[in-house]
Amino acid sequence: MEAVGVGFDHEKVDAGIWGKSNHLPMPYPLLWHLIDTAAVVGALWDRYLAPNQRRVIVERLATDETHARALIMFWAGLHDVGKATPAFQKKSEVAFSALRDSGSYEEAAGDGSLRHDTAGQLALPDLLAPMGYPQVSRRASDRLGYRIAQVVGGHHGRFQQTSGPHSARLQLGGGGWSKQRAALVRVVHEAVGSPEPPPAMDATASVLITGVVILADWLASQEHFLRQQSSRVPQRTDIEAVSTHLAALSVPALTLLDDAGLGAPSFRAVGFDGLFPHRPNALQRSIIEELLPVVDSPGMLVVTAATGDGKTEAALVAAKRLAEVCGAHGFFFALPTMATSDEMYRRVRAFAARLAAGPAPVTLLHSMSWLNAEYEARADADLGGAGEVVSDDPSGDVVAPEWLRGRKRGLLAPMAVGTVDQALLAVLTTKHNALRLLGLSGKVFVVDEAHAYDDFTTSLLCGLLNWLGAYGCPVVLLSATLPSSQAATLVGAYEEGAGVGPSNTSVPYPGWTFVPAIHGRDTVSISPLAREALVSGRTVEFTLDVRPVRHLIGSESDPADRRVVVRQVLAPVAEQGGCAAVVCNTVNDAQQTYRVVRDWAPAGVDVVLLHSRFPARHREEITTQITGRLGKGGDRPNSMIVVATQVLEQSLDLDFDLLVTDLAPMAQLLQRAGRCHRHLRTRPRWAAQPRVVVLDPRGPDGTEHVKPAAWGDVYARYLLRATHLRLAGTDRITVPHAVQDHVEAVYAPQPVHCDPLLGAEYTEYRVEAGVLRGVAELGAIPKPAEVADLVALSRTETPEWRASTRLGAESERVLCCYLDADGRQWLDPERRTLLPQRGARPDSRFSSQEVRMILQETIPLRADILTGYDPPAALPASWSNNAWLKRLRPLWLPILPEGPGSAAWARRSVHLDPELGLVVLSSSEGRQPGVVSE
Repeated sequence: MEAVGVGFDHEKVDAGIWGKSNHLPMPYPLLWHLIDTAAVVGALWDRYLAPNQRRVIVERLATDETHARALIMFWAGLHDVGKATPAFQKKSEVAFSALRDSGSYEEAAGDGSLRHDTAGQLALPDLLAPMGYPQVSRRASDRLGYRIAQVVGGHHGRFQQTSGPHSARLQLGGGGWSKQRAALVRVVHEAVGSPEPPPAMDATASVLITGVVILADWLASQEHFLRQQSSRVPQRTDIEAVSTHLAALSVPALTLLDDAGLGAPSFRAVGFDGLFPHRPNALQRSIIEELLPVVDSPGMLVVTAATGDGKTEAALVAAKRLAEVCGAHGFFFALPTMATSDEMYRRVRAFAARLAAGPAPVTLLHSMSWLNAEYEARADADLGGAGEVVSDDPSGDVVAPEWLRGRKRGLLAPMAVGTVDQALLAVLTTKHNALRLLGLSGKVFVVDEAHAYDDFTTSLLCGLLNWLGAYGCPVVLLSATLPSSQAATLVGAYEEGAGVGPSNTSVPYPGWTFVPAIHGRDTVSISPLAREALVSGRTVEFTLDVRPVRHLIGSESDPADRRVVVRQVLAPVAEQGGCAAVVCNTVNDAQQTYRVVRDWAPAGVDVVLLHSRFPARHREEITTQITGRLGKGGDRPNSMIVVATQVLEQSLDLDFDLLVTDLAPMAQLLQRAGRCHRHLRTRPRWAAQPRVVVLDPRGPDGTEHVKPAAWGDVYARYLLRATHLRLAGTDRITVPHAVQDHVEAVYAPQPVHCDPLLGAEYTEYRVEAGVLRGVAELGAIPKPAEVADLVALSRTETPEWRASTRLGAESERVLCCYLDADGRQWLDPERRTLLPQRGARPDSRFSSQEVRMILQETIPLRADILTGYDPPAALPASWSNNAWLKRLRPLWLPILPEGPGSAAWARRSVHLDPELGLVVLSSSEGRQPGVVSE
């Protein structure tokens, strides 16, 4: 127990106890770092936290804004009190020697391994008790002092449990150490106005406050700020000097926020015509006229409409209004893939530029955002790993400032676009989940392609919606093919978090529904008249051409051979011109199909392959080429065939004259169909009517539907069979009229017992869905109402880069490296660039340019493909010092006289083809032309 009684009222703070030292000319006193952090919290409260965030904190602390602000400043000012311990002070031999020579401090027991965040959590309950923080409760987690201690202990990103006996208490140090901790607590408390303890503090407020403390610590720990303040801190440490200095920090603290891009954005009063270069369509007009005038509270807006119906613009207009009425500062636009995020970033940035009346940074959030030329052209992210934040622990306008581009900071920007995974990490038990929840809770959360996730990811999304509902955050869900059961699940999770409902709301298709997040408000939906205008305004009838195919190799004597059928249906493009897409379910099928089409297509037909297994640089080039030529207003070619995987399925604004696709679940199939005749334009005569060709796989007899073994677990057998049966006898699909009926027939079927095979596969599908939800829950944080102890948010040690938001998704980033006959290591098979052994900076660290050059050659790959691979050489040791490079997996390929060779393991052979990307073969097949399989 801390000895707080002796000397508590009169002990002066010792300025010799330091708080920061790395990269500084001399150690920076701990007291002043604590005061700096408290001042930054005051600035964050005034200028960064959104009104809805402040409202949540005030309500959950059962107090008023002035008191809440002072309390958080006080608690943030205690975050490093655990540095007033011998274990930490010994990190600076010179400073510790002076402390020891003063005779005021004793040696402490233990091995010196006590971390300062743990030390602070251990010490604080006793230090806060004399200030009225309750210590009596059956459970430690119910004691206010312990809850505050957990917030302090969580400022490095993980919550800890320190109640009860703890062997590290002996390492805290007694005597002078104990007195100094008590003095620091007293001085910080008095400097911020001696706020009384709050009457209450629940988990939702605790998590938000922890996020604020983390953010303030990061801002106050920047090297340039510490150097600047070193010459300004007072020599005296009495309360008068400390209070005066705290007041003087108001301007420097606000400057820190401005430089980091964390000021509250200012938006112009502008209507739809001022935000977009076109008039609102029926969907957008219905939201403008029927929702925006009446919405006055947070809630969830669900928008369902066909692809190309302007859901993005509708969501942005709704998000703008929801932010105004709910006190949010911006929005996060979440998408299913990196490619769709890149495309959406361009559109959102243009929107933000027209909306913003001042600085309003927009960040792009996914693991390869630095490769987006438009994003990186506006600022150079520091991939080299230069440390802006000083740490003495061993663990190491619409333009986003460099600070916001640092790791884990992008969600803190007023507006952001990125993969949904960046948001879902907030509800996994990973480090700094509290900081992510802070970034999300002050925004409108927009989820595009809400139907696109399996039960594992949907379960995590429900967990996030539950937390956002508890915070009163507005949410917008967009989908072209959302099953009613999935819509009900997502809405129900949000309502449960908000403490309302369930409303059992149905979502019209096409149309929208708004579900309020507070009691006493009625659900609002699109009116019948507006819905009729929406339906009649954009009706498209697709001709559906279902072709039975067999996945064969060898000779092409069977007319149902998939290769033969693909060439047949693409013949009009080859003969008369036009643009077509062939969408395959796997990378291997896409590579094989591309070879078939490339070798068959006559001169003048541009054949392009796009999938995820290209080096990042090459994939970006291909994507840019396709969107530039086939997007709205693009430089459309005379004849072009794009062979691709599901990357074409979502959010990319591409328009084809003909769409050929492998059989896929109904929702995905309809998404793909939406890329056919997406815009009004002049087309070849043979493509006057939109046509979708579905390649329906059959078994040896050519009649029975059979899921190809090569498709693996890409789609559930039930979903494919149910879609196959639904399409039987269907030669036309009218959009939007028939969309929801087709979706419901597959995802919410009537009893299937009349078909034993379908029934068995349906049972398998539901069991697997339950398993996926269960696995997701293992790595997820509890719902806010279920959090008794904050340690539940950090109960596992999964590092963020290993955390899974997509079960079975590609999760390793591979770098193809090349070995020549002399053992030299190269980045390319042409031997133009040696594999860098160290960085070019004077300290051997890598520059941003060097890191980018390496990362541009990386390829995402499922972890299971690499199982059994034993690299013949390791990556250079210096790479382990760079956060980006240390996670790469090398794939060593030999440079042979005839060219680059393959890597072989576990009955696999892998090589990188300049046209096909990374090719994975079974060893028995070798590198046979026309045969690509796993």
